[in-house]
Amino acid sequence: MFLRTERLLFRPFAAGDLEPLFRIVADPEVVRYTDDGTPLAWATTRLWIERSRENVARHGYGTGAVIELATGRLIGWAGFARPEGAPEEMIYGFERPVWSKGYGSEIAAGLVRFAFKDLGLSSLRATVHPDNAASRHILRKLGFAEVAVTPDVVELTLKKVPTAG
Repeated sequence: MFLRTERLLFRPFAAGDLEPLFRIVADPEVVRYTDDGTPLAWATTRLWIERSRENVARHGYGTGAVIELATGRLIGWAGFARPEGAPEEMIYGFERPVWSKGYGSEIAAGLVRFAFKDLGLSSLRATVHPDNAASRHILRKLGFAEVAVTPDVVELTLKKVPTAG
């Protein structure tokens, strides 16, 4: 387990996550604002899980499953991607039936705490599609600042605020 919030569990992907994760990432509405907006194929989803598990084994953290505690169901993904030459990128996404329940804010706040407190990271970045108003709002609320805006992507960063003592 990486972290637990009031209603969610964020843990490494498990072998049994392929089918529920594929159901989520094959939904065009869910992936509309991710990468090129194309739903993932079964083989691509399987490869994502395999690479994520390898990253967790190598680095101790990465991308994993988001489980709804009330139901025990996999309802999304979250974690940290490692783009070449850039700080860790926070990512998350959820199946449509749980949209508008505040889960995006909950997991994003948990990821920020986990990154700065447990992992000791000094900065995070996130990228969102300019039309993804919900994610932009969540990130701004957490203190992320927009540092670059293009027609295809908004890049935001958050720096850890040093504490006294």
